[in-house]
Amino acid sequence: MALPRFNKKLNIYSSLAKKKGINNVPGVDMIDDPSLTYEFIMGNLEALHSNCVGPIIDHFNNLPGSSGNSIGITSAYRCKELNAAINPPGVKNSQHIKGYAVDLIYTEGEASELFNWAILNLPTWGQMIWEFPEKGAFSGGNYSPSWLHISYQEGKNNKDLSLASSREDLHEYYKGTNTTRRGVYTHGITDADQTLI
Repeated sequence: MALPRFNKKLNIYSSLAKKKGINNVPGVDMIDDPSLTYEFIMGNLEALHSNCVGPIIDHFNNLPGSSGNSIGITSAYRCKELNAAINPPGVKNSQHIKGYAVDLIYTEGEASELFNWAILNLPTWGQMIWEFPEKGAFSGGNYSPSWLHISYQEGKNNKDLSLASSREDLHEYYKGTNTTRRGVYTHGITDADQTLI
């Protein structure tokens, strides 16, 4: 089956940017960093879509019983001003600023399902983070659920897997010789265990 077509608007739109009057069109940060051209960022977003986002959308939207619109992009490209305005603020060198990363929600299931499917089925990615699973699924009016952060950067796809959580018990569960802890992140996990939530 053909991959879903890349949608520029979905990869640039931000309700927070609109609310705060922030210009989130790629290229706006060229004054600080001339490499952040419209073409550079859009090329990165298209590569991310082709290699990671498209296959995820294609698979989950075609599952039996799916509405066909089950994957939502909550944040892809962020200009520097928008990245600083989110709560909590994005890291200063966020992959979102260069169009290398996207945050996805699964409106018909758990973010862990996206995470685990991608591990087994995507040939390459840079980083995947199972983000705050304690937030739960997108249902019953929960419009701020757990999400999947996934990145793709040509030549720098190390297949890093991480958990972000404010729950100490989750970090303890994943604690091991191959994991490292930094703040709310445990890096080096191998899967997303939904039974822990």
